[in-house]
Amino acid sequence: MKDIELLAPVGSFEALKAAVQNGANAVYLGGKEFSARASANNFDREELREAVKYAHIRGVQVFVTANTLIKQNEIEDFFKYAKYLYDIDVDAVILQDIGIARIIKNELPDFEIHASTQMVAHSLEDVRYLENAGFDRVVLAREVKVDEIKYICDNCKADIEVFVHGALCVCYSGQCLMSSMIGNRSGNRGRCAQPCRQRYELLDVYTGEVVNSNGDYLLSPRDLSTIEEIDKIIDAGVHSLKIEGRMKRPEYVATVIESYRKTIDEYLQTKKVNVSDETISDLYTIFNRKFTKGLILGEVGADVMNSQLPNNQGLYLGKVLDYNKKAKRLKIRLENTLKKGDGINLGGGTIGRIIKNGEIDTIGYKGEIIELDFIGEAKRNQIVFKTSDSELMDRVQATFTQDKEFVKNMIDSYISVKLDKKPILTLADKKGNTATIEGDKIVEEAMKVALSEEKIETQLRKLGNTPYEMDSVNIELDENVSLPISILNQMRRDCIELLDKERVKIKNRDFKNRRLSYNPIKFNRDTVSNLSVKVKNLEQLQSALECGIDKIYYEDTKTLEEAIKAGLKYNIKVIYSAPRIIRGKEYKQLEKAKNIGVNSIQVGIWGAIDYFKGKELNIDYYLNAFNSETINYFKEIGATNLCISQELNINEIRETIKYTDINIESVVYGYTPLMITEYCPMGVVVRDCKKDKRVAKCSQSTYALRNSKGEEFRLSQDLFCRTTIYNTNVTCMLDNLYELNEIGINTFRLDFTLEDSQTVKKVIEAYQEVLSNNYKLGSKATKLYNELDAKGVSAGHYYKGVE
Repeated sequence: MKDIELLAPVGSFEALKAAVQNGANAVYLGGKEFSARASANNFDREELREAVKYAHIRGVQVFVTANTLIKQNEIEDFFKYAKYLYDIDVDAVILQDIGIARIIKNELPDFEIHASTQMVAHSLEDVRYLENAGFDRVVLAREVKVDEIKYICDNCKADIEVFVHGALCVCYSGQCLMSSMIGNRSGNRGRCAQPCRQRYELLDVYTGEVVNSNGDYLLSPRDLSTIEEIDKIIDAGVHSLKIEGRMKRPEYVATVIESYRKTIDEYLQTKKVNVSDETISDLYTIFNRKFTKGLILGEVGADVMNSQLPNNQGLYLGKVLDYNKKAKRLKIRLENTLKKGDGINLGGGTIGRIIKNGEIDTIGYKGEIIELDFIGEAKRNQIVFKTSDSELMDRVQATFTQDKEFVKNMIDSYISVKLDKKPILTLADKKGNTATIEGDKIVEEAMKVALSEEKIETQLRKLGNTPYEMDSVNIELDENVSLPISILNQMRRDCIELLDKERVKIKNRDFKNRRLSYNPIKFNRDTVSNLSVKVKNLEQLQSALECGIDKIYYEDTKTLEEAIKAGLKYNIKVIYSAPRIIRGKEYKQLEKAKNIGVNSIQVGIWGAIDYFKGKELNIDYYLNAFNSETINYFKEIGATNLCISQELNINEIRETIKYTDINIESVVYGYTPLMITEYCPMGVVVRDCKKDKRVAKCSQSTYALRNSKGEEFRLSQDLFCRTTIYNTNVTCMLDNLYELNEIGINTFRLDFTLEDSQTVKKVIEAYQEVLSNNYKLGSKATKLYNELDAKGVSAGHYYKGVE
């Protein structure tokens, strides 16, 4: 088994100290540039340098998050940034963009790169693909179960990292466009506005009825906590246990890291998981949206979600027994401890006196009935939570505010004290770093009391408030010699300083003097454009075939053979579009596509690229091609056609595709999929589904989510019971196709999801009319555009883009 790494989130220097001093083995943090938590404090370049020094001296690795998609005009700056991180001895960089990863591996081959959870690795096939692409570590999607994780760990070489505590995304990370499409704040650019934490109601789109639900926050997940079953994750072979929370305060980092450090260490020593009630209370108090053991440990449906509250809940204290407004007294039967100075969710402020049986006290225990002085509003049976704990705050703050060294690294010492020579001291850590210092005074013969080994060892072990503890002391000492104690002390201090410097540096980095340059090659792009269509079923396919579309992507695996036969009748190419999420055994569903001789594939996940090796390769926009380096990466692995990201505007697309000659496709019609999620709002709200069995309604797309603005987001399920949430407005570029043609888009793609066959035909004919009419709207196109506009139409990101 590999050593277990506890990986801590760091959003400030105080949080860094909190992480290190409470036992983290590694930290991940963001710079001011290219970080996927743009609203965290983050570190400027000099602060990054200091963070590396602080962590490395204390034996802690530093990983920098640069896990955003990189725009074309940012590539050169990213080069310089990556080189800076390399030069200041950052241990690894966490990436989402495959083109950028390729550049780093080409230019700085000994710089470790980690595949962010934004890369959506959720199967062994994904992990192996990323491993072969040069990634040293893969952060798995939060949706992967522990038995799947074990299978992956047993069959790959890359280090595997998984989230074990903190906030969860309801959507597969890296596949969410909801924040982006609603408000231009892209999760792929580190600016998620968290639409999953907003209010929604579930609506039957055919009857107009609102389905009663136990809360308004239908997309808001609980927080993950695996501490009570952390043994299962460790035993699966995971190397790195990751805590979420770069935007959380240092007290949160200290509390969570301390709790997991203690639990992990005890399990590794005793093979038993022992989590105290106090530890659980600390974790609830510091932050929770209710806890779940998560999909990783097999919880599903309502057990993963908290529809009542989208923010911190705190530790359950009990219910209000009575509130005397006149006396300003609140009466509670306690289910957990409450102390003077703690905070509760009612009224704000902190607790003053605690009254028990008329007597004033400073603490109340579980089972006791207490009264509190209270000004505000409260009702009988109202639930009370503790939202802060004064004792916990004092304890954890002491670990990072006083510059005390709580975590020690073992070192060995070797000292030579020889007559008529200067003394020499060497200190060595357990990782091969050494430092040697020579004293500035020659050793003399003792006039009175000779220097003893005991005295030397005593002085060398006086490491005080340094990050070190002395293990062995090895002494070569001539008889009857003398040396001032002050010299020994100064040698120890100077040698510690030298050892600090050695520990900061990563040895054998061979490219620190290399200059990175970026000189992409421009291409003259073909301006002839055509149409492609993506459909979900045979009825939609039939309409596309009748319209004479040249290229059709087909999604339904079950009816794929019929679809290909139908295409042959019309002499039209039907391309199998593989699912965007395929986990483990689900790959068996794709065997049909191989067996019936499909020779052209559209893929949106990494594992499918190798699974369909030898087939004509079409890259879907789910793989987030954001710049020419990524596009050309896909070209080099054999792709002939690529659908560009839906988050780029026209100017960004123009700038990007001038540096590639691959066929570029862009979606010009369709209800954009905003999320794909293992959670099914229909199943949970309508029938408390546990993913046990599908029913007829699952495939009928009967429901929508409606937000506070009245916007409706249709829901549908795929064959694996995954839910897709679609944009409320349809993207339609009928009246602006000429602009896309001018910038070099080769193929205009029409995506059909919930449309009936008549609508499919009507849309295709309208777009065909525009193309045949030199990009001018004829009668069909005008009529369709007006119909769509009445319902709500969008130009996607073509004119706005994302930050």
